[in-house]
Amino acid sequence: MHTALVTNDSPPLLDSIRVVRGVITGAGCGVPAAALVDAAVTRWVREHGLTVTVDADDHLARVLSRGIRPNQLVFRCGPVTDSIRRAVNLGLTRFVVDTSQHIASLSRCAQRTRYLYLDARSPLVLGDRRLRVIGLHADVDASQGAVEWSAEAERLLCRAALLKTCGSPVRRIVLRGGSSEPWLTGGAEQLTVIAAAVDDALREGCERWQVSRPAVTLVAA
Repeated sequence: MHTALVTNDSPPLLDSIRVVRGVITGAGCGVPAAALVDAAVTRWVREHGLTVTVDADDHLARVLSRGIRPNQLVFRCGPVTDSIRRAVNLGLTRFVVDTSQHIASLSRCAQRTRYLYLDARSPLVLGDRRLRVIGLHADVDASQGAVEWSAEAERLLCRAALLKTCGSPVRRIVLRGGSSEPWLTGGAEQLTVIAAAVDDALREGCERWQVSRPAVTLVAA
């Protein structure tokens, strides 16, 4: 269940973003489409251009009908290729892929450039100039607490090191996990712990793997 956001001069979602950015300067933040059940939340997300993640089983048309622009959406590809084609036809440009089938589907239906986040199982080489890798993505098992956020950040840096050897430096990583409730209710303590764990992992991991520090986006699942 998602808690409604109270409308005031400083909505909890904005406060939550400020908390995260207070730990990780310039961090990207986002919410899942499932969190857009409250009109005030939806309006704020729309007006501020916040990233919204959409799963394959979400109703894309409904999300767009609420005024969320296609360029705000990141579509998580699933097993149904029709949903990928529908997302492309609706104007979405950013996709999370984790199989060669996802990449092949996008290659078949994308007439213009599409931007990809590679998930843990995704091939590292795409072979289609219309598909551009803009970052890496990982799902976080938030039940394990902040330590798992740290571990996933470390794993992505390891993959970033592999991509670097292929001549494809990674400039952004996306970590997705946990409930949207702390974001919508101003759960500062929990978000601070998560952001600090990720920040520490990036600092130590970049030194270990000899990669430049990527930008990071944190998103609730």
